[in-house]
Amino acid sequence: MMDFRKLAFVGLVGFGLATVGSAGCSSSSSSTGTGGSTGTGGSGGSHTGGSTGTGGGSAGGAGATVGCAASDAPASADIASFSSADAGISALFGTFSYGDTPKPTFTLAGGMVNVMDTVQITAASHYQGFGIYFNGNALGTDCVDAHTYVGVQFDISGSLMGTGCTMQFSINDSEHADMTNAGTDVKPAGPAGSYAPQVSITSAQLTTVSTTVMVPFTGPLGGSPATPVDPTKLTGVQWQMSTPKAADGGPTECVWDINLKNVKFY
Repeated sequence: MMDFRKLAFVGLVGFGLATVGSAGCSSSSSSTGTGGSTGTGGSGGSHTGGSTGTGGGSAGGAGATVGCAASDAPASADIASFSSADAGISALFGTFSYGDTPKPTFTLAGGMVNVMDTVQITAASHYQGFGIYFNGNALGTDCVDAHTYVGVQFDISGSLMGTGCTMQFSINDSEHADMTNAGTDVKPAGPAGSYAPQVSITSAQLTTVSTTVMVPFTGPLGGSPATPVDPTKLTGVQWQMSTPKAADGGPTECVWDINLKNVKFY
């Protein structure tokens, strides 16, 4: 892939802890985004989303070498605390959203980011998302090397309403990013149709009480190519809502309202 308002839950009353298993397929991320299809194991395909990211860093220049020019260690374990005007995001990271209209909207407040979207269910599935892209250097030509860490963790609360509506999380890397659909971002190095492995976010993890979710680099499965996430060539992380296809008498919409904070390597 590439490049995923209104604060709904202001008083979080405690933290749970969960380590998620794997399911489905996703996409990769940098400054723009592509949503992957949802499924079990490695099923599904790739679908292209839309928007340009905001935040620090650059997507790199056209004509540069495809793939990571190099990989740089992150300045610290922190990815985004959402605790200040600059979102508490590293100067080389930034936020993005993607999907069909309306794309998810997101607002930074109270030390978290609130992501909202309401999507009408149609004959085609929809893939809506919010994420954080990584640039290893100011030019945007480098990936991030986090192999000294185990994975990525984040605190999540909120809700996903609608029968058959699902949510996924992916850790994106260069090899699972479609270089034929990369625009000006030089870091993607995967073949056409590439998307990152992903894990499912379950209904038990989406409540008014914030839950800490820990996803090891070895956790996400599926994806295309069907290879593990490469922690030495990371390009971002993303959260995705996937809708079912319309059926007679079925649900009419998916409503996504989640809060994220304390995104970090662990």
